[in-house]
Amino acid sequence: MESNNKLSCPQCHRGDTQNLPTLNPEFHIIFCNNCLLGFTYPVPKNIGKFYSDIYWKSPGISGILKEMSYKLFQARRKKWIKKYLNGGGILDVGSGEGIFGKSLPNQYKVINLDIPDAEIKNPAVIKEDFIKWQTKQKFAAVVFWESLEHTSNSVEYIKKAGSLLNKNGLIMIEFPRYDSLESKVFSKYWFHLDPPRHLTHLTLKGLIKMLKDNNLKILYYQSVMAPEYSLVGFVASILAVGGINTSDLFKKRASLLYLIILSPILLLAFPWQIFLYLINQSPIGIIIAKKIN
Repeated sequence: MESNNKLSCPQCHRGDTQNLPTLNPEFHIIFCNNCLLGFTYPVPKNIGKFYSDIYWKSPGISGILKEMSYKLFQARRKKWIKKYLNGGGILDVGSGEGIFGKSLPNQYKVINLDIPDAEIKNPAVIKEDFIKWQTKQKFAAVVFWESLEHTSNSVEYIKKAGSLLNKNGLIMIEFPRYDSLESKVFSKYWFHLDPPRHLTHLTLKGLIKMLKDNNLKILYYQSVMAPEYSLVGFVASILAVGGINTSDLFKKRASLLYLIILSPILLLAFPWQIFLYLINQSPIGIIIAKKIN
């Protein structure tokens, strides 16, 4: 990585990049015009310290509402699995507590994996570096549910995932769309930039290119109605414009009061997200690809 103003891309190592605005002065976001992806620079040596306690479990009423909304809205992932797979082994990379795997019928056998520093209580979750993780098992699908953006080299993750697939195996990626209209509207205030926790900033074109370059055929891609992410993201982006850090806000125990105060912004968020979905510009996207043998 070069030390001057024009940084080379950490994945393709080309210098056709541009620096993009960010609220965090410690970290830069660069966009590669070759890969069509963005990257956070520098990558922290100890990324774990940037994940506060509320990242894993929010306190009080906000934590209860968060858990309920995840279970309700993330049923869409179960529908994708049942549509494209009749059964088989699934590797969930960045699984958290493994809630997704528990939601599936018995014909699916899910292995859950997350980072070594993850504050996860479920003993069935493997806490290892995915790239270094060794297994002889092959999977019908490898899924990245809002996790690929947390990796510093997404190409290596896709290559590793592809090597773990059975014949005609699938890779499913749900991700914050860096090329979405909402991202362009809010620019450096967009909640889903989230440096340095988000190390890669994914675009639809960039993902399509990366998957095709790694012997994967695109089956499906679409904007996603993901209220558990998009509504909170819109509110947090609005607050960021006003100089309010939502992570600090909800560390306090009076989170129910804050939810009531923020309810007018939430009312604006609903029609905004519906509008974005209708024009295929939701801040969250899904892409599904099949291994070409």
